Amino acid sequence: MDNLGEYIRRQREAKNLTIEELSAQTKISVAILRDIENGKFDRYKGDEAYVKMYLKKITNILNMDTEMVTQQYVELTREIALEDVKEKEEKEQHNDEVVKKGRKFSFEAPQLARKPSVYEDKSHVTIIRGAIILILVCLVIVVIWYGFYATRSQTKDPEFVPQNQPTVEGDVNTDDQQNQNNDTNTNNNTTTNVDFTRNGRLDFNFKLPEGTEEFTLKIEYNRACWAQMSVNGKSYDEFVSKVYHDYTDENKPDTVELTFKVADFENLRLRNGNNVGHHFYINNQEVPLIEEDSVTGPANLKLTLEKE
Repeated sequence: MDNLGEYIRRQREAKNLTIEELSAQTKISVAILRDIENGKFDRYKGDEAYVKMYLKKITNILNMDTEMVTQQYVELTREIALEDVKEKEEKEQHNDEVVKKGRKFSFEAPQLARKPSVYEDKSHVTIIRGAIILILVCLVIVVIWYGFYATRSQTKDPEFVPQNQPTVEGDVNTDDQQNQNNDTNTNNNTTTNVDFTRNGRLDFNFKLPEGTEEFTLKIEYNRACWAQMSVNGKSYDEFVSKVYHDYTDENKPDTVELTFKVADFENLRLRNGNNVGHHFYINNQEVPLIEEDSVTGPANLKLTLEKE
């Protein structure tokens, strides 16, 4: 195989042509020309027609006998084919020998199988498995105990004891006592003499006692809620627009207290992200909200001062 390629290379060098110049004249890539000169024709099995065409172009440029070169190439391809056939026969013969040996193979246990350290003594494996199981059981017990203890601790926390529940001394408020307390709270609120008139959902007029010069508005946010406030139609800078009650303690409201002068006040609008569980007070008297005023979405509380 190398003789034909070497012959072509010597003819090219005799013409003082580089392989790049020969590539430019024959329009054959430099890589293919190198394979031909190195006798690597076995790379082009199945493409013999193209190789013959390449050889024809090369011999024309190098003034070589095209028919002779082509005939040498044909003989080389025959040698390649014979080598492939021979290699295939050798592989088949090898496979037949392997099969024959396999039939004579006796399936006796390997010597390794008789070693007690591998197939008999497994006590350490059993110990490790038992330890893993014991650790998992202990973890499950700890998790269950922790959950139970945490639940009991939460229920015993004074902050979670509902109002009006039996105390340590045994005080229990009956329904009648609860009604009396509500009546007492009502009477205490009326002493502030703030009169509310409901105009609609979250819309109230309020009237202060005669001669009152200023009043206090207290807001209790009992759940996370963003809020904005405008007074007399303008944004009120004394009220911080932000998210109130941005924490998890449900029993501690986020409180805001603002003081207004009666002479300068006409109305206010408090825009909340929701109105669920919040409370509003004027001079410590709660604005009388009803169930209809509980709004889960954005809601506007309107308070208008009635003046003489």
